[in-house]
Amino acid sequence: MFVCGPDFLNDTKSSLACPHCRQVLHGHPEERDSGGPLERCFVCGNEEFYIQKDFNRELGLMIVLGSAIFVFLLMLVIHHILGIICLLAVALVDWFVYRLLANVTVCYLCQSIYRGFPLNPRHTGFYLGNEEKYKKRRNSWVKTLVGGA
Repeated sequence: MFVCGPDFLNDTKSSLACPHCRQVLHGHPEERDSGGPLERCFVCGNEEFYIQKDFNRELGLMIVLGSAIFVFLLMLVIHHILGIICLLAVALVDWFVYRLLANVTVCYLCQSIYRGFPLNPRHTGFYLGNEEKYKKRRNSWVKTLVGGA
């Protein structure tokens, strides 16, 4: 996964390359200077993206599981009404956090995350059908990167 922001693109003067592994990226300097929304992935050249909230998925899952266990124990040990109130409070906090977080654009093929770019109206939320389509493509793409194709 490659995380890319507009600052990285502005710091790069000629061709695009990963600052860590020096892998040459597919983006072109004229594309990044336009200031418009993403049309093509700078890492793999793919043109299909999805939008998601900029939040760590693993952390979110841990919060949900921890909250569910806590509420269940609270309902079991103390009182069920208190557990329901606590569950509603957690849901309210979750709603506020969701509203505050920014959106990021993610490439279906290489899973690169683009922060700080204007949102493209053609990009929508995650669609499982597209993910299934890109699973095989992702595997073959990674094999060509590591030279095993």
